[in-house]
Amino acid sequence: MTICALFPGQGSQYIGMCSDLLERETEVRLIFAEASEVIGFDLRDLILAGSLEQLTQSEYAQPAVLTASYALFDSFVRRTGMNPDYAIGHSLGEITALVAAGALKFADAIRFAASRGALMHRAIQEQKGRAGIVVDMGQAELENIVANIREVHYVTISGYNSPNQFVVAGEAGGLRLLDDLVDQAGGEFIPFRMMPMKADAPYHSELMQFILPEMEAMVSKLSFSEPAFAICSTVNGEFIRAAEDIPRLLTAQLLQPIHWIQALAQIGRLGASIWMDVGPGQSVRNMIAEYDTSITAYSLDDSQDQSKLLAIYAAGIQTYRGGEAR
Repeated sequence: MTICALFPGQGSQYIGMCSDLLERETEVRLIFAEASEVIGFDLRDLILAGSLEQLTQSEYAQPAVLTASYALFDSFVRRTGMNPDYAIGHSLGEITALVAAGALKFADAIRFAASRGALMHRAIQEQKGRAGIVVDMGQAELENIVANIREVHYVTISGYNSPNQFVVAGEAGGLRLLDDLVDQAGGEFIPFRMMPMKADAPYHSELMQFILPEMEAMVSKLSFSEPAFAICSTVNGEFIRAAEDIPRLLTAQLLQPIHWIQALAQIGRLGASIWMDVGPGQSVRNMIAEYDTSITAYSLDDSQDQSKLLAIYAAGIQTYRGGEAR
């Protein structure tokens, strides 16, 4: 069996995430306590009793999603001994993947995620642009629409989530025009301002250039090691080859689109047979279903999915041992 862990990004947060783990596992409580100490506010209290409005703000959402995802990963590995062969992280999720693979210390990652979130939130405060999602439209058709709009306004595809779902970012006027043209072509544009858990900002686009020097300075303070398992970066759809490559990828994230489906294809060609959504909610599991209906992903935030995953893993181990014995 070949296991690929999939770590979600901002937008997967919800009030009450990890509540069961926090109640029953001391190790998870310690993970949240460490994160809270690093960032200077009670993260556990925020996700259990706070408001979704506050939790959605990038400076809170990013450390919260990273902590919840890492807690789910750590709990599952401790209980099962299952470690992934590969990993992919969706934007912020790439930082979580680095932590899970031992390439970045958890405390450093939490500190960076909080600072990264506060820095990126300035795009909303300074009204640098907006974002949304386009569904029910193919990549080539959307790229053609975007290219035509670019002659007048800045718009771009900032995330390739599935063959028929794309994140777009740009100037407000450009997105209004995109809305009209997508509608005429039979697709649908949904502004992030209409989606409660999404930050309406032009993340992963050239409109984030204004904070690039500060992001580079933050990344330069981090120390990295070689990942214990292979991570396919969504910046370029290629594997992270060495620790010295990581800083460049983390800063490039700010301006480059998320090549999620390209990274999935890369892992798929290597024969991944088990796909795990390692984060709050089921956003990644749902994107996998849209990407390829023949692939089943299992969410660690879903107890039924966990049971199915463990049964598949146990059956596979038994088959493997039986083959060895023969």
